[in-house]
Amino acid sequence: MKYIPLIPIITLFLASCDRPKQPDALHDQNTTENLEIALDYTPEMVGPGIISRSSFEGHASITPNGDEIYFAVYSNDHGYSTIAYSAKKENKWSEPEIVSFSGRYSDGSPALSPDGKTLYFSSRRPINGDVINTSNDLWYAKRNVDSKWAAPQRLKGKINTPYNEFSPSVDQKGNLYFCSNRPDGYGDMDIYYAEYIDGKYGDPILLNDSVNSQYHEGNVGISPDGKVLYLMVQHKPGDLGYDDIHYAVMKGDTWSKAKNIGPIVNTPTYDFSPKISPDGKILYFSSRINRDYNAPHIAYTYNSFQKHLNSPLNGLGNIYRVELSSLNLELDE
Repeated sequence: MKYIPLIPIITLFLASCDRPKQPDALHDQNTTENLEIALDYTPEMVGPGIISRSSFEGHASITPNGDEIYFAVYSNDHGYSTIAYSAKKENKWSEPEIVSFSGRYSDGSPALSPDGKTLYFSSRRPINGDVINTSNDLWYAKRNVDSKWAAPQRLKGKINTPYNEFSPSVDQKGNLYFCSNRPDGYGDMDIYYAEYIDGKYGDPILLNDSVNSQYHEGNVGISPDGKVLYLMVQHKPGDLGYDDIHYAVMKGDTWSKAKNIGPIVNTPTYDFSPKISPDGKILYFSSRINRDYNAPHIAYTYNSFQKHLNSPLNGLGNIYRVELSSLNLELDE
């Protein structure tokens, strides 16, 4: 596999720094060596230095006209997360801000409805009073007429349990897909489906073993038309990395056997949180590509190592996008 340096990203992060003197000139060369990415890695990093930073970003979801992106930012230990958003103006992403209802409690895995009017997410925020919930539940917030977000509401019915509910995704009909570690599943985290009927969700249904397995199905993204399900599977033998993105296709009223989405997206590291754009054409996901700190071309100095830790490709998650048409998926088998 050939490698090239990510020159635009390197320039973006180093342009504001004074040119170092010897021996510090070696720092930038060493950082450059560690900011390499596979030449044939087609996906494009979203907002280098603005959205994709040195922190752990995941679960990106975009509005129908592409002018806003919502995503989760995690603490390094994943003990806390919050939901941020950025607006695109004159083809540039703005400095992200925490969404109006987030920033206090641990909120994560945001997912917009295909029409962009509802934002679903997981949270440990209190159900009643001020006591933090012991598990993640699914919540939603709706846009007001002035495009501001109303106060979040916890999903009703049997969607939430004392166990963890995570990574919601809805299709154009409002049907809900999500992950949970409730005890009736195949593994420690599995995918469930709840049909949206007359403004309410039916009882969740565990998807069968065409999709779920003894392994960890931890993230899910449904296509707007509800016909293709994208999921992250963790530590599955024979996969390309630690976390790989898979997909299953609706055939009649059943899902085809989930398949690995392939090496255009999946790397030897962690690739996760798949979400599909409202037009059904773009896959948004996160990757920990270039997480290897070992064997730099030049030995680290303290300064060069700090530069690497504070760059987007420091081994934590960054957000990427890729045209689904470039993945050669078997959707009509």
